[in-house]
Amino acid sequence: MSEAATPRCYQLVVRGRLSDRLASAFDGLTVESGDGQTVLSGRFLDQSQLHGVLDRLRALGIELVSVNAGC
Repeated sequence: MSEAATPRCYQLVVRGRLSDRLASAFDGLTVESGDGQTVLSGRFLDQSQLHGVLDRLRALGIELVSVNAGC
C-alpha cells in the first residue's frame, strides 16, 4: 500500500527580474520580484515536478540563486 505524496512548498530564488513573458512560463507559481532577484514559490507534488521547473529555468537561461523548502 503506497501513501499519497504530500505536496511541499518551495521557494526558488533566481537572479534578476523576470519579464511578464518569462514569468508566464511558470504558471501555477507565485512570482515576486525585488532587490535584483525574483522568487518563484508554490507547492510541488513530488521531486520530479520540482526538477521539471528547475530544468525549465536552465533551458531559459535563468540563473538559480537558491532553492528553499517552505514558503
